[in-house]
Amino acid sequence: MSYKVIDNFLNNQFYEKLCYDLKGENHPWYYTKVDVDLKKSMNNGLFTYTYYGDHKPMSNLFDAHIRPITESLDVEALILVRANLVLRDVDTIETPYHTDNNCNYSTTAILFLTTCNAKTILKVKGKEIPVDSVENRLLLFDSKIKHKVLYHTDVWKRFVINFNFIRNKNEIYP
Repeated sequence: MSYKVIDNFLNNQFYEKLCYDLKGENHPWYYTKVDVDLKKSMNNGLFTYTYYGDHKPMSNLFDAHIRPITESLDVEALILVRANLVLRDVDTIETPYHTDNNCNYSTTAILFLTTCNAKTILKVKGKEIPVDSVENRLLLFDSKIKHKVLYHTDVWKRFVINFNFIRNKNEIYP
C-alpha cells in the first residue's frame, strides 16, 4: 500500500500546546471563498494559515509548531505546510478528487486536529479508502494518490495541518 495512518502521532504535551495556539482567539487566519480545486465558492469558505511556502518559512511559528513534526517525518525538503480551519456547513460539501502537487517522489501528510464526521477519501487502485478525522491522527500518502475531502456537519470548526514534502527515504508506506 502507499498510505499509512498513525494514531496518537504527537506526544500529548506538544499536541495540546499546538492545539491551544491554533485554536485560540489570537491566532491569525486568512479567509478564502474557494477550496483547492473546488472551483466554486463554499457557503462558509475556509481559513488558512501558511507555515511554509515559496521555499521558505512564512510564519514566526514555524519552529515552534512545524519543525518538531517535520523532524519526525524524515523530511528532506518541504514544499508546502498549511493549516486549514473549515466552518460547519448545513450541507455536506465534497471536493473533487485532486492531488496537492505534481512533484515526483513527494509525500502528503494530513494532521487531524479535530474529531468529527469529516473524511479524507483516498483513491488507491480504483478503490475509495475513507480515513476518519480523528484528533492527533496523521495520514501519510504518496502525493500522486488522488484524494478528496467530505466536509463535516457535526462540529462548528474543523482544524487540520497539511504537509507536502520530499522524504529522505523514498519508500512506500507499509
